[in-house]
Amino acid sequence: MRRPLALTTAVCLLALTACTGASGESDGQAETVEELTETGLSGLALLHRGFEGGDPETDQVLVFHDPGTGQPLHSIPLPDGAVDPMAPGLPVHAQFSQDWQYFVYATEEPNAVHITALTDPGRADVEEISYQPVESITPSAGAVLSHPVIHGERLWYVAETPQDGAPPQVLSVPLEAPTGTPNQEGGLALGENQRPSDWALTPDGSLHIRNSVPTRRTDSPGNGTLVVRETAGSVVNATLNIDGSQWQSFDNSLVWGQGTALLRPDTADGVEPPAGAYLVAVEGRSHTSTRLLEESDGPVVQYAPAPERDAVLLQTGESWFRVDLAEGVVQETTEVFPRFHDASMGGWPLAVRWVREPVSPSPSASPGEGGGGDG
Repeated sequence: MRRPLALTTAVCLLALTACTGASGESDGQAETVEELTETGLSGLALLHRGFEGGDPETDQVLVFHDPGTGQPLHSIPLPDGAVDPMAPGLPVHAQFSQDWQYFVYATEEPNAVHITALTDPGRADVEEISYQPVESITPSAGAVLSHPVIHGERLWYVAETPQDGAPPQVLSVPLEAPTGTPNQEGGLALGENQRPSDWALTPDGSLHIRNSVPTRRTDSPGNGTLVVRETAGSVVNATLNIDGSQWQSFDNSLVWGQGTALLRPDTADGVEPPAGAYLVAVEGRSHTSTRLLEESDGPVVQYAPAPERDAVLLQTGESWFRVDLAEGVVQETTEVFPRFHDASMGGWPLAVRWVREPVSPSPSASPGEGGGGDG
């Protein structure tokens, strides 16, 4: 198992910042999943591809960092190649269960959706606590499975049969019985160049299929023009035109919820993007827009809101910042630590989630213990 000194030193070097108070003592380090669960997993969870200077294909690790200092608290390896090592933005926030007990991913060869679980050392040649495969969902003849998402007690994924020309289907199954008959949740309408619609789940678990949801426009003096698509009271897609610039939703990021969204500058025209981000909130037929990190080194590239949405951690190209909020109004902005580096194409680990308080594991059965489907 990695020891605190090696882990702390490596991550401090990656962050290009000095760390103090590191200790080689291993006291208190969890040696089993049960101990880790009792200790609890909290902090800013980042998925490193090419951890400790390793191979981005095989050294993929979930690391929990102290949200105030960036210090590493826990590290959990993933299966080799579980995450595309070079993709710049992936919905990794949706691939972990809320209690961190499960992680899901898809492979092309063989085509399947794989469910992994936190596993103790000594089992199946496991040398440290890590995510190990426990169940797989395989497609019917000619079908292709992709984009697995965990929400609550259910696993969602996309099934497509390219040869029949039909829109891909979003399916869901109970996480405890993933190989049963899935529910058909909705079809992904085909858009330009027959590209399937983007989709997402709102915080309450409602399915949002972008091309199936009408747009709504609001104009507010001083706040620009906002065009949104909403599902179950949550803004999922948004475009803000203000002061001659356009700002858009982050691709593949979690839905903020409660009619609020975080937007980054549109870089499609190839010009140097403005710094920071915009926090927008729809209020009936109007909206508000608040500029964040306008004086920072560049645009916000990823974010992790607090569960209560009273603060958010924002990463620019060089640093992580904390912005405290009160009912959507900015209270204080603080630079907390330099951004981390990894060996991926983007050069930094992907934001998964910011957890303030450890989440207790669900008492439900493990994958594979249940049977049958749920219609």
